[in-house]
Amino acid sequence: MNKLILFRMLQEEVRLNTSFASGRGFFSFPILVLVIGLLASLFSDSMIKDMGYQEYLQILHISAIFYGLFAGSLAFFGNEFLERIFGYFGLILGLSATQPITQRKITLLYFCKEIIFYTLFTMLPALVGAIIGTFYTDINLANLLIFSVTLYVSFCTGISFSYYISSFYRISLKKTILFSAIFIIVYSSIFYNYEITGSLDWYLYRDINLLLFGVAIPFALTLVATINIKEHNNMPSINIIGYKNRFREYSQNYNWAKKIGVPGIIAKERIDLERSKTGTKMFFSFLFPLGFLTFMNWFLDKGLPIQIDFNTIFYGVMIGFFGTMLYSWLNSIDTPHFYSTLPVTVSDIIRARLFLFGTITWWIPLIFMTLISYMSNELSLLPIGLIVMVTVGIYIVNYTAMSTGLKTNSALFDAFIFIKFFLISVPPMIAMTILSLAINHRPSTILIALSVICGILSLLSLTFYKKIESKWAYESFD
Repeated sequence: MNKLILFRMLQEEVRLNTSFASGRGFFSFPILVLVIGLLASLFSDSMIKDMGYQEYLQILHISAIFYGLFAGSLAFFGNEFLERIFGYFGLILGLSATQPITQRKITLLYFCKEIIFYTLFTMLPALVGAIIGTFYTDINLANLLIFSVTLYVSFCTGISFSYYISSFYRISLKKTILFSAIFIIVYSSIFYNYEITGSLDWYLYRDINLLLFGVAIPFALTLVATINIKEHNNMPSINIIGYKNRFREYSQNYNWAKKIGVPGIIAKERIDLERSKTGTKMFFSFLFPLGFLTFMNWFLDKGLPIQIDFNTIFYGVMIGFFGTMLYSWLNSIDTPHFYSTLPVTVSDIIRARLFLFGTITWWIPLIFMTLISYMSNELSLLPIGLIVMVTVGIYIVNYTAMSTGLKTNSALFDAFIFIKFFLISVPPMIAMTILSLAINHRPSTILIALSVICGILSLLSLTFYKKIESKWAYESFD
């Protein structure tokens, strides 16, 4: 029975993704990952030469951990979005409410499904690409296979940690923060004098105890998370919560935005944003990647013989890029299908959510930028960083809205859409990152270059925004 449920869950995952994105694009994504693995293998010698052998391996393991964390977060925190679209009882994860199976068991099987899916969908294609690369490099195939095992352990650690914190999130936010902090403190203290993971220590020093210790961590996280899952077969009493009718108030407040969007739609989307408490989720979605960047800054500073300073301008570039997550969260509040019965278009909804992104959710990146600037003692760079952040954010989000519409979360799994997104977003980010690192050497020249790039990105943002109407006005909400 467990095998059957796992198989059906995998079928459900594929059908869900192909229903959101094109089947061709979805099944082409592993090919894209294979190419990335091939490139990583081909350029490994150059990276090792520039960074150092151990440092390069550490960065790969850090990336694997955070990829697992991202995959797990998408699975365990994104199911609310799926439940709003399909209904909780329409998903296999909701079987415990109507079938003789426990919530603990179905959640554990769901976790196993995620590991299997991402293993087959991304990890295995990346390994195949790296193996192909060994024919064109001096990389030993046996060492590559052994190292891939250590990377896989790191990936499992990341996804297990997401499972771990999601189990506490079902109880309360306070417990989530408390037990997440406890694990991070314990993990940091254990590996203070070691590498990033026990599996990497084993690869470098061949101590089998280190490998066993590294493997034990994701198993321990999974065990704690599974035990922590509570049953909810008994339907709780319905609590009637009253909300103040603010539609008329918000509609009148947004009358000034008639040329940008429909005030009534903007008001409705604003109310949905408040009702769903998505602002809290947006905040924590920023917290994890920025925490990763801060850690990488510390690691590079301590681990490499060269000095690399990720200043406020650099963080402005990164935070602007992360604006994509804010827009994707706005598309995860509720299903837009009911709009099909109303005299509105897809482009109307997109513009309304872009308006909310620019006027309501701006405080989240502003808070992070101010805190980063203050902690780095770089308040003098804060105005420049804010300009860069706003410019990059508007540029990335406008292109994301134009290319993915209301299905940002799934459309980026389409290989063709992802490649276009990569080509549009990465080059200007690389250019601005390089300029930010050189700000202390030639500030006047750097400021002029940043201004030119910001101007170009602003013009492109306007172009992307104008294309929204022509691309999405006649598309169906279904």
